[in-house]
Amino acid sequence: MSPTSAPEIFRQLADKLSYVSEEGFFHHLVRFLADILKVDHAVVEHIDSHHEMATTLAMWSQEAFIEGATYALKATPCQQVADLSTYFISSRVCQHFPNDKRLNLLNVEGYWGIAITAPDGRFLGVIALMHSSPLVLPIYADDVLRIASALAGAELARQLAESHTQERLLYKKRALQRIGRHNQTLVNTINEQQRFQQAVVNVATAVSAENGEAFLHQLTAHMAEALSAEVGFIALLDDQDSDFAHTLTLYVNGELQDNFAYYLPGVPCHKVMVEQECIVHEGAAIMLPKESNGALNWVSGYVGRRLDNSHGQPMGLMGVMFKKPLDEVDIVRNVLQIFAARAASELERQRDEVRIRQLAFCDPGTQLPNRAAFMRHLERVFADTQIPELALLLLDLNHFKEINDTAGHDLGDLVLKAVASNFAASLTKDEFLARLGGDEFVVVCPGVGAIGALAAAQRLCDSIAYPMLVEEHSFELSMGIGISLYPQHAATPLELLKHTDIAMYQAKRQKLSTCIFEPWMGRVVAEQLNIAKRLASAIAEKQLSLHFQPQVDLNSGQLIGAEALCRWHDEELGDVSPGKFIPIAEERGMIVALGYWVIEEACRQLAEWRAQGHSMPGQLAINIAAQQFEEESLVTNLLDSCASFSIEPSQLSLEITESGIMENPEEAIAMTEVLKGKGLGLSIDDFGTGYSSLAYLKRFAADKIKIDISFVRDMLTSDNDRVIVATIIAMANTLGLETIAEGIESQDQIAALLSLGCNQGQGYYFDRPLAAEQFVQRWLC
Repeated sequence: MSPTSAPEIFRQLADKLSYVSEEGFFHHLVRFLADILKVDHAVVEHIDSHHEMATTLAMWSQEAFIEGATYALKATPCQQVADLSTYFISSRVCQHFPNDKRLNLLNVEGYWGIAITAPDGRFLGVIALMHSSPLVLPIYADDVLRIASALAGAELARQLAESHTQERLLYKKRALQRIGRHNQTLVNTINEQQRFQQAVVNVATAVSAENGEAFLHQLTAHMAEALSAEVGFIALLDDQDSDFAHTLTLYVNGELQDNFAYYLPGVPCHKVMVEQECIVHEGAAIMLPKESNGALNWVSGYVGRRLDNSHGQPMGLMGVMFKKPLDEVDIVRNVLQIFAARAASELERQRDEVRIRQLAFCDPGTQLPNRAAFMRHLERVFADTQIPELALLLLDLNHFKEINDTAGHDLGDLVLKAVASNFAASLTKDEFLARLGGDEFVVVCPGVGAIGALAAAQRLCDSIAYPMLVEEHSFELSMGIGISLYPQHAATPLELLKHTDIAMYQAKRQKLSTCIFEPWMGRVVAEQLNIAKRLASAIAEKQLSLHFQPQVDLNSGQLIGAEALCRWHDEELGDVSPGKFIPIAEERGMIVALGYWVIEEACRQLAEWRAQGHSMPGQLAINIAAQQFEEESLVTNLLDSCASFSIEPSQLSLEITESGIMENPEEAIAMTEVLKGKGLGLSIDDFGTGYSSLAYLKRFAADKIKIDISFVRDMLTSDNDRVIVATIIAMANTLGLETIAEGIESQDQIAALLSLGCNQGQGYYFDRPLAAEQFVQRWLC
């Protein structure tokens, strides 16, 4: 069996829980369990009070119902459930119970049984799942089976109590009939007994077709009618304060009344909660809660029964009140017990359904609707003909991973909760907010176009504009928001979500706070997806290549090293620019694998040149992405690649960008010290474009600073760029570091750099990046 995902299980459970089929409660239950948990057989069985005999109430086997039977419990798995409350054996169950005819007949391999208990804790029977191959259930099956057991326990207890009461009524009826032959005055009593009996039968049939609020209303009305009571009610304990209760349904003289909350201490209902039952024969009116405002001051008799859940914990109470004093209460108590058992069963089912829907449709971290709930809502909005247009906003927090990495996931979860609260407070009552997962949120704005969508986006941005204080930590947050509009941009919910995602992607790439979808964005994303797919294949199959750009001494023009640069030629796409595929590799999580291939290929190429009799002066520089620099396996991979090709680590130099180092400077400092200790060179690439501090720069174990091409290119025409280049060189000299300028294209640039104290460079003036064979011919021969 392939386990079903948790959301899918609970969505199915939420959808099906309240449905009762024509076959009856237990028939529906076994069919439902077999279907949702993907097992061949499911059965509900009643066990007698002596734990000797089992009677099958319903069994679903291989897509069909099997007729029930009674059998001895001894030497069966059910006996283990009766003794242990639960029993699980994943395979070869027939070998453990060779005398169980049913197991062998059905060729059962795996078995799981759980006890059915009444609300008062009495053991009543077993729910069992059986499968013809080893039993492997999803981790959420335990919750599903526990809920099914609670429902079955309440229903079976109700049926048994009803059966017992009917037997007692039938016995009394027959006795009264015998006496009535000699005493006509007892005929009225016989009719009264018949009326109660018929009322109980009506409860078993009429009420079973309803569920939820309608069920409880009908149940209360039937109860009052059956007992000729002027008042019938159900009340629940307050979730926050058990000294208070609130009516859930209240009938007075057959009319449904408004509900109200009331204080329990000092009223008969409080005695019910303490002692399980309370009977007031006469004068109950003076004991009723003051919150009834005198509306029940004519009441005399009162009978109440506590409603407990399957664990014996009180949920509330059910009761009736009479205008006249009570004389005979036995029948009232018995019938009320039947109604109370059914009410308790329904209330617990409703609570379980709320919990299941919470699991299925609510995000546990933020208490917002989750993705499933959002999709349901969006589909309903699309189906509403009264809403001609709508906007969908997709929100993604910027750099939230850094909060999780530095502050920890527990604090990160609290930040997300606070963000969700701020978002919710910024929206109107018609706007729907949900969390899709991670740091992504979505907002549905019905009845608005582009202007309204942008206004909502601005409110959302403003809600996190100020630093957020969580657990005495301050966090500065920002986000990218993608917007798409219906019907301009999409005809279906999924298409609208897809286009919103594309717009959000563009907002993040362009470092914008908000971006509205445009058709060209879809084409760009499609192209990038195709590139990403083919790039992943190229990395896996080693279909890329390295080109080498010489690094020279600016005074002599002699080769002092080279930089290895990745190139990719694809059969379908042709030559793909590094400026296009490197960002995609970073975004799609492929940059580390690509980086490790570059290290291996660089070592292999140095070994090949050595075998050909060529020796490259200086070091071969390799670019290391920030994500790869954070990998614990970087040093091991470098040394293993060097060892595999008999290359000295000192023949390699690693280039990492200034911004990459500053993502986690303390770890970067430690890593540079390890790399230097192994003999590797280290350069800080694109220097001047990041935000590193001099304090950190002094601590990096770097050899060289690489002056970014953007400053070198315009240093002859821009005073600012010339000053920046001069400052970088002077700072490097002060720290004892070499400098190398990239992007040199003229002799004038060389002269200017030499005058400022920079003696190394690379660029098209000397040569463009070359394939290995060309590099050998032009620089190593």
